[in-house]
Amino acid sequence: MSEQLWCVHIEGLNDFIAVDSEESARYEASQINAYIDRADRSSRAARLRAVVVEWPYGADAHARALDDDWHDLQCMPHRQQAVARSGGPLSNLARRVRELLSIARTGKDDA
Repeated sequence: MSEQLWCVHIEGLNDFIAVDSEESARYEASQINAYIDRADRSSRAARLRAVVVEWPYGADAHARALDDDWHDLQCMPHRQQAVARSGGPLSNLARRVRELLSIARTGKDDA
């Protein structure tokens, strides 16, 4: 029996964030959703959700992504309140979430 590998899937972005456990995935999804809800109330952004799913790729890909995603998670906007107090930098994943919210706003303006 193989061990289950977990991630957070950001629907709408189709982004998968590897995490080390189901518990970590549930925590991160909850925090990301709370951030999205606070950051943007547009109808398109409301369709963005972070959900807990099993990693859809192989174990080797999960191992590689786990290291990269852990560093990115530390700098995501939903963690910026704590990071701002310590002066940490933004990461690629933080930019992806901000871009997603920007795209959602643009899509609403175009509609």
